[in-house]
Amino acid sequence: MFPKPGQNQKLPGNYKPISLLSNLGKIYEKVILARLKQHCSDLQIIPHEQYGFRPNHGCVHQLLRVTNLITHGSKNKLYTGGVFLDVRKAFDRIWHNGLIYKLIANKLPHYLIDIITLFLLNRTFKVKLNITLSETGHIKAGTPQGSILSPLLYTVYTADFPLNNHITNCFFADDTAILAQGSTTKFVIRTLQRGLI
Repeated sequence: MFPKPGQNQKLPGNYKPISLLSNLGKIYEKVILARLKQHCSDLQIIPHEQYGFRPNHGCVHQLLRVTNLITHGSKNKLYTGGVFLDVRKAFDRIWHNGLIYKLIANKLPHYLIDIITLFLLNRTFKVKLNITLSETGHIKAGTPQGSILSPLLYTVYTADFPLNNHITNCFFADDTAILAQGSTTKFVIRTLQRGLI
């Protein structure tokens, strides 16, 4: 584990874990990623509002989208309000059974669901500090650190974020902006409150 820069090194949460993945495993993940991307595209699983981990989409594009919405609203004398969310340790918090359920619900092929299930379940870890090695622990949530599958699996996991005609969702990886517009601030606040329930 490496300490995070500028953090208190006495706290265990301020260290980045290192995952050692085999070269054969990395090649296998690339093959699975290509198939998963194709199926997600064919089945239109990833929402159009998600600009993270997608080709020809980036942070700048999402920022321009938000800026245009606010500018357009201002020109039409509308108030714009927003709620901004950032999921802390997003990849580490993916509930395995919930992700598998969503893969099934989105009608991904059974072979791919089986491979991803095996990829996620029954993972173990050990921590080595100097010469001391810990007992084996079992990973009950999250995707492997450094895996090229993790970003797309997280995107599939969060793809069912609620939609609302009066709210504009703006996703970039694990960051979310929920925007509402209206002729009064009261309407905007009420719309945002309803959108978060």
